Amino acid sequence: MTSEGTRQRRPRGEPRRLLIEAAVELFNARGYGVPTREIADRADVSETLMFRYFGSKAGLFREAMVKPFTDFVDAFVAEYERGAQPDDDLFEITLDFVGQLFDLFRSHRGLVAAVWGNASAEGSDLTAAAVEEDVWAAFGKLVRVGRLAQAGRPARNEIATRAIVSMVAGMAVADRAFEGRALPSRDLIVYEIAQIATYGRVRWDSMPLSGPVGQESRRVTPAG
Repeated sequence: MTSEGTRQRRPRGEPRRLLIEAAVELFNARGYGVPTREIADRADVSETLMFRYFGSKAGLFREAMVKPFTDFVDAFVAEYERGAQPDDDLFEITLDFVGQLFDLFRSHRGLVAAVWGNASAEGSDLTAAAVEEDVWAAFGKLVRVGRLAQAGRPARNEIATRAIVSMVAGMAVADRAFEGRALPSRDLIVYEIAQIATYGRVRWDSMPLSGPVGQESRRVTPAG
């Protein structure tokens, strides 16, 4: 790391970008418990400047981990509400959404660990800073899209929406094999979750007949 006295002046905005990149890397690898000093060192930026930019560790977490999720939800909702048509293929829309969400959670796994784990428990600074409320507000926007797409019953739609997003999050951060077997591919996981979200079950008879997903699905399709 460059010392305070010899650190060269960087282009405007670069220290902030470096801090966010370092935070994503370390929150993903070490969880929310990683010290702010270590994040600053990884970015080669002073800890003082880090707090000047983000105010607190929770503020840095919001910018590095939560904002990409809420921005993704806002963009998806805006696009859907702007262009949704009654005859749109709901499965294709869901497949695209699940795929993008899966990739975001996989690249920001620290968000899943913190918000769905102990870091967001009562008394944590994430809770005090209302960081998790940003996540739950995004869930609310997705629930609204679900109502528009299916005209379903609000209470049941909300439970289903939260369950699907949580399912995507869990599968995105899964590293270990299933009972000693290798994890399915990203594409097959996304395809099956999209089917569950759209139809309430995996429809083996509608799996693609060709391509990587089709080939893999035939290997794991139950007999009978």
